Amino acid sequence: MKALVVGGTGPTGPFLVKGLRERGYKVAILHRGTHEIPEIGPEVEHIHADPHFRETLDEALAHRTFDLVVATYGRIRFVAEATVGKTARFISIGGVPAYRGYYHPTANFPTGVPTPTPEDAPLVTNEADERFGYLIATTEQAVLRSHPEGAVFRYPYVYGPYQLIPREWSIIRRIQDGRPHILLPDDGLILMTHGYAENLAHAVLLAVDQPKASAGQIYNCVTRSS
Repeated sequence: MKALVVGGTGPTGPFLVKGLRERGYKVAILHRGTHEIPEIGPEVEHIHADPHFRETLDEALAHRTFDLVVATYGRIRFVAEATVGKTARFISIGGVPAYRGYYHPTANFPTGVPTPTPEDAPLVTNEADERFGYLIATTEQAVLRSHPEGAVFRYPYVYGPYQLIPREWSIIRRIQDGRPHILLPDDGLILMTHGYAENLAHAVLLAVDQPKASAGQIYNCVTRSS
């Protein structure tokens, strides 16, 4: 069996690659090649291409087929389109900003996003309301149109090895600067969901293990809120 991970060097990438290899997949990763990590060894093929454009994706994936594609990075709708007919199974990673009220709490009544948030909570439906959330929401639908048997995962704030921004840094920096106060947006009423990278990868791998049960599904992922 062959699997392609688009990305692979981010927070959940090494855990996904490891889990797929443990399941018997021969794994390749597609990324720009701007940085490599020691957890991804030479036994994993590296396909260096920019996953944000159809032209570069089409060139890199020409004459290739896979049993599974897990897209964690790039312009996901282009990755989904470029792999139609090239994979039996497509899993994509998105995010919780797809929900209406995530960035603009007053868009909902009562204010904010329900917690815990069900997968069928209202999404952003208008680009004018919140462009980034709208793009995520419409990309999810584009993925499932291209791959009806696929699955979509909505990641929260990811922490762990290779996290984009250390979540403790803002607090540590204030302590280092001797600033005695911490400013809390919205009177401290914001509830942020977090997920440890290995746990989020495990959730995705469960869908790999259960293709029929997860076909066409969208899942929220979280390990804790704060």
